[in-house]
Amino acid sequence: MREEILRMHTEQAQQEEWENLADRGDIGQHLHARQMEATVGRQLARRLENIERALQKIEEGTYGICDETGEPIPRGRLEAVPEAVYTIEAQRRRE
Repeated sequence: MREEILRMHTEQAQQEEWENLADRGDIGQHLHARQMEATVGRQLARRLENIERALQKIEEGTYGICDETGEPIPRGRLEAVPEAVYTIEAQRRRE
């Protein structure tokens, strides 16, 4: 999963370079595209951080335990989001 996120992040950076070189007539469209790219970039970076933290928790023997509350993260959440380091409730509070 980490490798896939890194690949996506690299592809986004390459796309941004090509768009910077392209001649865009509509500045509004260009600004909107840049905002979307920035949002996706932040999401990928955040997901990569979570993956790295989950891998660290595996090494520590604390995988499946919420970083904020110390409570177990439900199995269903870990199956859906293996990089989860917070329970759903703790994640909502953080957002």
